[in-house]
Amino acid sequence: MIDVLMLAGAVSTVAKAISSSVKAGKDLTSIIPQVGKLAKLDSEIQLADAGKHKSFIGKLGAPAEEAMAIAQAKAKHKEAMDELRSVCRLYGPSGFWDSFQRELAAARVRHKKELEAKAKVRDQIVATISAIFGILVAISGTSLMLYAVAEFT
Repeated sequence: MIDVLMLAGAVSTVAKAISSSVKAGKDLTSIIPQVGKLAKLDSEIQLADAGKHKSFIGKLGAPAEEAMAIAQAKAKHKEAMDELRSVCRLYGPSGFWDSFQRELAAARVRHKKELEAKAKVRDQIVATISAIFGILVAISGTSLMLYAVAEFT
């Protein structure tokens, strides 16, 4: 996953590449990898906005700076999509923008499911490690109490 602070710059870069490809007359099939990158960035922005992009320990960082970066990324994404809409309608063939939107939505859904699955696995690993640590602490505490009872009685 890309760092939250770099999302806005990445969105601008990918959107400019798509825009220049459409202006050059390329069709949708030739820019699908770039559309996939834009969809990936969009789903990462959505997950970051929902707070699901970090683990439990990672959530202890600086939330104000990250919130500003997420807001900036969302604004940059909106600006890039507005520009792409304009470029696709001016330079693309008839129906290009609608096809672009369908492909973008499909790629976004695929990547969002992938990111959510990774987050779920990460959270399960953290929960398992926490449970094991808790059990070890409980066993150690019980052993220490039994030792103290046996030693002082």
